[in-house]
Amino acid sequence: MTNNANSFSAYIALFKVTLRQMFWSRRTILILLGCLLTLVIALVFRFMARGAGSVNRFMPEMTLALYGLLTNLCAIFYGTAIISDEIEGKGLTYLQMRPLRKSAMLLSKFAAYLVGTVVLVAVSHLLLTGIVATHSKLQNGIFFHLGMSFRYSASLALGLLVYGALAIVLAVRFKNPVLWGLLFVLGWENLTVQPMMSMGIKRLSISHYLLTLYPDYKLSSEIIALRGSEPPSVWVALVVVCVLTVILLWLAVRIFREREYLM
Repeated sequence: MTNNANSFSAYIALFKVTLRQMFWSRRTILILLGCLLTLVIALVFRFMARGAGSVNRFMPEMTLALYGLLTNLCAIFYGTAIISDEIEGKGLTYLQMRPLRKSAMLLSKFAAYLVGTVVLVAVSHLLLTGIVATHSKLQNGIFFHLGMSFRYSASLALGLLVYGALAIVLAVRFKNPVLWGLLFVLGWENLTVQPMMSMGIKRLSISHYLLTLYPDYKLSSEIIALRGSEPPSVWVALVVVCVLTVILLWLAVRIFREREYLM
């Protein structure tokens, strides 16, 4: 009983340390600048926009474009850092000497990454909603758009979940995980979402299923067309994202447990 209690408290402590290290890093400056730029754009748009169509399309399309990019960057920068920083900073040597299970150690750090990034993105999006939702041309009330903000944040959280799991795999397996991660999310994922790509190719990308889970509210037909001619149902997309996350985390744990990290 005592050993189990001590082990649990150790994992909680590791969770807190990882969360603190995440936010006290140079990466956070980059992400916060991205969030600030998005809010400045929203503030300028709030006082400059006059047309009802552009006002009502702003939040859905802004969220998909800029917050989608921020989600990808958060996943790759923070997801890879929770392991690669420990390797480079020699902290992994200390952790491996402690009586901690490597699988629980990795999952504790992943949980810290997920909580930290979801809170960061969700709070930023709530601020965006607060800026735009008071526009006189915006349809529906402010409470409707606050509810939509939670839906958007949930959709973005799924992206942080699955891309974060991918980032963990890259971090435990490769020497330059950020480079590989950026090549995947900014290269392959952007390529497969293009309308000219066949459904067979689209189904091999994560973004295809995340686009299906994104709310349809006020999206233009051009954006909806990015899902392809035969997009999966919402439940199928959700199952695929969850199953893929579990597989990636299992793979990361297996590599992390079996690999010797020489310092």
